[in-house]
Amino acid sequence: MAVLQSTSPSPPSPASPPISNPRVTVIALFPSPDHQQLLHLLLLLLLFLAARPSHSSSADISYADLCGSIVSPSTPSDVRDDSAGSFRLSSGYFVGGDPFLSQDSSIDFSIPRSFTFFSRSVLHTQTPGTLQVVGTLIFRGGGIHFSHRNLTSRGRSLRLVRPWIPRTFNRRGSLRFDLSGFWSEETGKLCMVGAGTGRSKKGINLDLSAVFKLRYPSISNITSSVVIGNLESLELIGSQNYFAPITLQAYSQRNYEYTKIPQALSSCSVLLDPADQSIEFLDRSKSICDASGNLLLLRTMLNLEHRRSVAPLSNSLGFQPESLKFTSIDCDEDGRFRALISLSNHSGLLTMMMLEPGTAMAAEGIWDHTKNQLCLLACRIKTVTDSLTDNPVDQCTIGITLAFPAVLTIERRSSIVGRIRSILNETTPGYFAAVPFLSFGYNTEYDLGLRYRYTKMDSVRKSCIDNDDDDEKYAKKRYPDPRNYRDSMFYLLIRTRGGNEGSGFANPVALGETLYRYPSMDLPELMAKDERIWNVSYNFRHSYVLKESSLSSEEQDTSAEGIYNTKTGMICMVGCRSSSSFVKQGNDLDSKDCNILINIQIPPLNPAPGENLNGTIRSTRDKGDPLFFDPLELSSHVMYRGQAAQSIWRTDIEIVMVLISLTFSCVFAGFQLLHASKHPGVLPSISITMLVVLTLGHMIILVLNFEAFSGNHKNQNVLPGGGGGWPEANEVVVRLMTLAAFLLHFRLLQIAWSARAADELRTNLWLAERKTIKLCLVICIAGGFLAWFVHPRPRKVLHHVPHLIAEDPHSHWEDMQSYAGLILDGFLFPQLILNALCDSKERSLALPFYVGTTILRVLPHVYDAYRSNHYVPHLESSYIYARPNGDLYSLAWDIIIPCGGILFAVIIYIQQRFSGRSIFCRRRKSPVMYEMVPVSSS
Repeated sequence: MAVLQSTSPSPPSPASPPISNPRVTVIALFPSPDHQQLLHLLLLLLLFLAARPSHSSSADISYADLCGSIVSPSTPSDVRDDSAGSFRLSSGYFVGGDPFLSQDSSIDFSIPRSFTFFSRSVLHTQTPGTLQVVGTLIFRGGGIHFSHRNLTSRGRSLRLVRPWIPRTFNRRGSLRFDLSGFWSEETGKLCMVGAGTGRSKKGINLDLSAVFKLRYPSISNITSSVVIGNLESLELIGSQNYFAPITLQAYSQRNYEYTKIPQALSSCSVLLDPADQSIEFLDRSKSICDASGNLLLLRTMLNLEHRRSVAPLSNSLGFQPESLKFTSIDCDEDGRFRALISLSNHSGLLTMMMLEPGTAMAAEGIWDHTKNQLCLLACRIKTVTDSLTDNPVDQCTIGITLAFPAVLTIERRSSIVGRIRSILNETTPGYFAAVPFLSFGYNTEYDLGLRYRYTKMDSVRKSCIDNDDDDEKYAKKRYPDPRNYRDSMFYLLIRTRGGNEGSGFANPVALGETLYRYPSMDLPELMAKDERIWNVSYNFRHSYVLKESSLSSEEQDTSAEGIYNTKTGMICMVGCRSSSSFVKQGNDLDSKDCNILINIQIPPLNPAPGENLNGTIRSTRDKGDPLFFDPLELSSHVMYRGQAAQSIWRTDIEIVMVLISLTFSCVFAGFQLLHASKHPGVLPSISITMLVVLTLGHMIILVLNFEAFSGNHKNQNVLPGGGGGWPEANEVVVRLMTLAAFLLHFRLLQIAWSARAADELRTNLWLAERKTIKLCLVICIAGGFLAWFVHPRPRKVLHHVPHLIAEDPHSHWEDMQSYAGLILDGFLFPQLILNALCDSKERSLALPFYVGTTILRVLPHVYDAYRSNHYVPHLESSYIYARPNGDLYSLAWDIIIPCGGILFAVIIYIQQRFSGRSIFCRRRKSPVMYEMVPVSSS
């Protein structure tokens, strides 16, 4: 018998929509067999009802009770409204939503807060001016919690046994609602109700319900361009489905009307100082919207340059912003312009995309043809308490002016310059002094009309000396063409006299009056010119770590202009820098220290060994001057475009040579196995020591990687302009070929050892093998100590950044690696000694085996001798074949090792043809043995 007890909640009140499910309690006693089948059916039905997910749709929620007082409901028609696209909001800002959108300290990764609202259907209703809107509202923000899979196998955690099992993550910070409601054109209010989903802290998907209220006017202007609203949960406070109210605001794109154009023009001050009136501006014909790319150009980050002033910008904003950015940009054909402006006290891009109250402004204005600049009036955006009545936009008292200079100089390198200022009286609260802002550098992709003007050439002519009088010194040297951008850009290693080190780069800006531009960056329009002296302009950006504190560094940005002599390769320039030292001394940031002289000697296209870039950046001020600094020494390992292409081609050839070498190593080992199978009697005469050396040589490369194919990629081939190190496919093939060579040589060792052990009559071979091992060990140990103690002096090696060089000692470990390569080169020496001790003339080694393997050991040295004479040694890490740390490579060793290898092969050939001792001394005749015959007794 079964007793079923069902418990249902009381009918819901009008204030709370029916969104909870009935709870069912099942009490089962011992049933009789007659009712067992019926009980099973009832249990399945009840379990289905209990497990059915709780999902509230908009149909379950009463719109009249929640939104009837805001926008009265009406019967929709089948006529769609064409303004459906205008009911869309994005790139806004919101607060609230805890716990689903909380930003707690236990999260592993924080997601920037944002939301999106878009309408899926907009229909006219029977009430004029009222539209039915069906849409989706999505919130994103909060964090992601990472966790490992808790899988076990035989009582042990799989995470400990198999660390490759991926981590799972519990992502919170996302709410999605499907809403339906009505919008009134008269009041501009929208009210919607609906259901949605969210993820709890435990990662469980929960069903939610909410009411959405938004003020969305039919026609907006600068004061009503920011729409505000809120989303409220319909769940009971304290339940797991409840979330805190969400207040949101976003920029409206619906039927905008300009109302502040006269005020923007009247507040537009002259941007440039009287001393800068000679600077020209690009002709924008009608407006900023007409020229291609201008709107994209405005989306860059603009840096505020604060000056010492009585009323700083922080007095008005409450914080000191460092950067400014335009978002939601839109403009008309007549030049009228509107946008959102975000301020930030750091350069974080994500935070500046949000319409955060107190840090954002709504602006509108027009392009002024007479002044050739953009004039804007901006209004502050504040926090509101009531989304349906309060206005977040007020205080339209900020004037903004922008211009696009057509001429760059050494002191002005920005494609956008501007000024933000208060139009209030100085005595009015909220007033602040004008603050200039500018873009970082210029945009090479869009500003094709820019040109460069030299203003420091008089100082250049006084400071730079023409040193091309020595025609013989530069007669055979060719220096790069400055019209080639790639060959004119240099990475630098920076050193100071105090021991501080750092890195940087020199980026060419202009050649003559023509600027390098995207995407080719070369200057083909100047190819008709063939000048010896070129006017050049550079940007230097560098930093170095202070010796007294490894955590602090000094960063410098230096603009420079001067001359480049294509005959001598000398670049001489005058520089201007902006530095943090100006701030410490209380100077304005736009002040420039132009008492800087830069001299750089670049290497020729056909450099001699060790001929690299070197130069100095030094101050021409007196040592007692506060802006004086110690000279900076510059160096770089330069690789030009043609040399980089040549190195890439050489690397590809070396990869093929490595594969061919490993293939032939397997082939020659196969010849020896075939020779041993046809002549099994020669196996005991093969030197075990020689086979051990060959087998270990392949095993070290395979198992320890010998740094030839190491997983540590700090020394991998990195070629500027194309080289990317060993391709993964080549690495796999090389490893497989190395494995095959190792297995073949190991098989040779195995069968030779077995044959020697089975031949008990040849005990003299084991005695000779022991003497061979002792002799080889003594020679190898002595050579190892010699290689360890005779340590070469520090050499020039590449910095971890391409092109940079630094003094780095040649480590003992690298010496031992090279010495191991020398041992492999003399692999025939143990066999030679064994043959001599045993006076053997067995043809134990196949001719293709010992001659072919010798050739494989000799060829890298022949190639290294060719490579050193035909290629400039730019990147040691780009050497794939004949790697410097895999053997001894130099002019002397490239002669000694091949000669020694060939000599050993010739000796082995003579020993196997005549006898083991024939090469050392004349063969002794065997002594005459007499046999004693017993005398028989008579």
